[in-house]
Parts: sequence; structure tokens; C-alpha cells
Amino acid sequence: MSSWNTCGPDTAHVTFKEGGGRTPMELSALLEEFQKLYDLPTNPLVRDKGISGFDSAAVDKPAGLRLDWTRSGGDGANAGFFCLQVKGAWFEAADGEVQADFLQLLEAYGIYRVTRLDFQQTTGTRKYLTPWFIDEFESGRMRVVGRKHYEPRGAKDHLGEYPRGATLYHGSRTSERFARQYDKHLQAQYGPPRRRDEVEIKGETSRNLWASLQQALITAEQQGITRGATLHAFSKSAIRALLPIRDTSRWIGEPLPRKWTEMATEPTTWATLFDDEPMTVKPRERRVSSLLKSYRYAMDNFGAAITCMWVQRAAQAELRGLEGVNAWQAATYEMLTDAAESANEDRVRDFFAEMPPSEAIKAHQNWLSAKDDLLEWREVRENSPM
Repeated sequence: MSSWNTCGPDTAHVTFKEGGGRTPMELSALLEEFQKLYDLPTNPLVRDKGISGFDSAAVDKPAGLRLDWTRSGGDGANAGFFCLQVKGAWFEAADGEVQADFLQLLEAYGIYRVTRLDFQQTTGTRKYLTPWFIDEFESGRMRVVGRKHYEPRGAKDHLGEYPRGATLYHGSRTSERFARQYDKHLQAQYGPPRRRDEVEIKGETSRNLWASLQQALITAEQQGITRGATLHAFSKSAIRALLPIRDTSRWIGEPLPRKWTEMATEPTTWATLFDDEPMTVKPRERRVSSLLKSYRYAMDNFGAAITCMWVQRAAQAELRGLEGVNAWQAATYEMLTDAAESANEDRVRDFFAEMPPSEAIKAHQNWLSAKDDLLEWREVRENSPM
């Protein structure tokens, strides 16, 4: 059973920016060379339409790799960027040392931003499968610190069991820190009974974890510790920290005390899976975005000039024959057109990059559309006799 016990990274999404010799074509060739060097699964790339706002994609399904890109000069918010998705299939095919080589290769290539990083542990067991954990959570004997919600999914039979498997979700799928538990042997349809615990990390937390992991691998090399063992230990520590299961059985039938997170301990069935202490994960902060900081700076320093210019433009509109609200509307359009016309495209992209990807793409499309409308309005106004 122990040969089926694994722990390590499970998914990575990393974004690169063209320049300094970095292109999607060059990275694709580098990935192909890496796969062949380590005798990892690979097939000729299949070209596809890009996802998440990218124009194009190359997919190596046997390898578990997908590369999406929009070349510099292309349209949309992702122009000049390319994103590599390293899926679970890739990590399953590589041992710890090869995984470490690959992750360090990506870091050395010059990552622009890490957007997702998952870790998994798979444990051979016949008793402590996912339905057992579902019972523990539904009865109130277990809780996860920092997760208001858990959600069991799966088809029950007439005995209330899950013959085709179940999944237990912790937290919101859209949050930075999400976790799931499921029975791997039923999902994979082979091998002995085993449960998989996964943490899916996005946003700032994923970037912090990536930086900590890279530093841990460098330190391991300096100290003569195998990087594979370091990767395994780091993954265990990350899972223990980001899926903090606690035993709340002593409060069944009662409201949890206000400081239950400090009082409750790990269930023995969970604690025995780990040798090292959980890593310290930086608390999520109410972060002020760069967009908001820049906006506040502009208002504090230029609010007076902007307001005065607006009043002056309205007065000029009245001299052209516009009255009341129409004059103020014309002044507003002129000010917005000035801002849109002079806006730095790279800065706009950076601001939108702070948003969730689906929202960022829509926001950038709206900005481009609004900019075109404003410039068209200015051209019409300048050619109008009024």
C-alpha cells in the first residue's frame, strides 16, 4: 500500500511576458526538450484556440502541459503574455527530483506571475476514506479553521453510501485557498483504496508559496539535502497549514466557543499523516489594490486641478451654445477622453490584472470599447459647427 502513498505539487499555472528572449515558441521547444531528456510522456503538440482571453494554444495531452498565448501586437488584455498550465498528469509521471528540476527551470526562465499552485497527498486506507470524513463533518466532530462551509458531493445509494465515490469540498472554489478530499482509486478506476487530499491555492497566496518553495529548494541544495525530499516535506507542510482540520467532537450539540480555533486540536487520524509542523502562511490581508492606491494618489494631488479644469470646460461648452446639464456632460466627456487617450496601456493592463481573470478580460474589453466611443465622440464634436 505504501507505494501508492504520494505527496507533492499537483498543478501549477505560471504566466510569462514576452521579451528578453522569452517567447511562447521558445518555451514550447524547451518543454519538449525537457520531456525527452527525462523520458517523460509527450506527443506532437496539438494547436488549439486559446482560453481565458488568449488567442492561441498548444496542448501536449500525454505530458499534461498546456501553453496559451497572445503574441505582442495582438488584441486583448493578454497581448504579449503566455501562460503555462502544468497539470496533475505531469506531476504523476515525474519523481520528486525531476519535479524540482522542472519547477526551478520555470523560475529561471523568468516568471511574470504565478496564478495557481496545488499540492496533494494520497494516503492508502480502507477505513478513513472520504465518506468517513463526510460523516465526521456532518456530525460536527470535525471543522476546518477559516472555512465557513463544507460541501459533500456524490450519489448515495439506498444505504446512504457512495458506491461511485464522493468529494468533500472545503471553502469556496473562487477563493484563494480551497481544498477537496476524494477517493483516488474510484476517480482513477485502478489501484487499492486510497484518499487524496488537495489544496488549490491562487492569487497572492500562490505567489508567496512559490517564492518559499523556490527558496527551500535552493537551501536544500546548499545543505546537501535531496530536493525531492524537500519538495515532499514542503508539500506536506503546506497541506497541513492550508487544510487545518480540527477535532470539535467535545462541543457536539453546543455552540462552538468563541476561541475554539485556539482550543481545538488536530484529530489523531489527521495528525499522524504529518511529520513536520505546518508552515506559517501569511494571513490574507484586506489589500488595497494598486488601482485604488493610484486613484487615491491622483485625487489627493490632482483633484483640485481636475475639478477646476472640469468647471472651465463646462464654461467653454456654454460659450459654444450648450446649456445646463448638456454643458456639464460635454465637459465630462472631454475630461474622460483626455484620460483615455493618454492612459498607459501597460499600466491599464496591470490594474486589470489585479482582478479575477474572467472579470479582467471583460473589464479590458469594456475599456477598449469606451475609449473608441470617447475618441469617436471627440472627432464628431470637433467637426461639428457648434
